[in-house]
Parts: sequence; structure tokens; C-alpha cells
Amino acid sequence: MEQKASDIQKKRIKEIEIKADELVKKCEVMFVSSVNEKGYPRTCCVSKLSDEGFRDIFFVTSKRSEKQGKAKHFETNTKSSICFQHGGDSLTLVGDVEIITDTTEMQKLWNEDDRAFFPKGIDDPKIRFIHFHTLEATFWIEHKFRTVKYK
Repeated sequence: MEQKASDIQKKRIKEIEIKADELVKKCEVMFVSSVNEKGYPRTCCVSKLSDEGFRDIFFVTSKRSEKQGKAKHFETNTKSSICFQHGGDSLTLVGDVEIITDTTEMQKLWNEDDRAFFPKGIDDPKIRFIHFHTLEATFWIEHKFRTVKYK
């Protein structure tokens, strides 16, 4: 029996999503964009703490300034974008962030290497754990391009 076009597309999307999850696992560093106080994008290089594939990414940042910086931007505008690149493959994600306030979740995400920057650990008043949730992904993997929207 011949496959429907929609079934073929679903299969292709699933295949590229699996490869995107693998790409994210390989990358320790990512580029994160926030929207600054003037409405402009601001991109920074950030270490990834954890991920649940490309749909949910976790990282830490600092609220060192009351006027600018990712933490301050995310308090006023949860829109964000994250990019990963490895070899010739790349992944651009668009989504929303939430600042994690649950202590148990923060303890799970805590990386002892961050103590140099946050001496009091998760009790440091400047630390902000961020959960990025993907709403749209643009894949360029193995010379295949595709954009997919998620809810």
C-alpha cells in the first residue's frame, strides 16, 4: 500500500527531530538571545546545563544588573531564541523561557563548577535558572532544511 504524503512528511520530521536531539546532546555551548529594554535582540554565548532534547533546554544566568542582561530581559519579556551548531549542522529554536524558582528543580540543575561565579550556590540571590521551551525549530541537518512549529 502506498504511503500518504502526510505520513511521509511526519516520518521525515520525526527523523530530523531525532537528529536534532543528538545535536543538542553534543553541544555544551549555545547562543541565547533575549529582547533588551529597547526591543532589540541581544545574543550571548551560554553553557547548557541540561536538556530534554531540543524542546526543553536549561541554563543558568546571573542577575548582576537591575537594568540590563538576560535575567532582567527575561523578567520583562519571555521571548527567546537559542542556536546550536556542530560540524555542518545547525539548529535555531524560537520559544519562551521561564525562571525556575522551585528549590528542588534548582538543586537538580545545579553544577558545582558554577560555584566560582555563584559562591552561595542555589542560595545566591543573583542566580537565575532558566527553562527554555521550544515553540518553533529550524533544522539544517545533513543538508536538509525544515522549519516546524510546536505548541
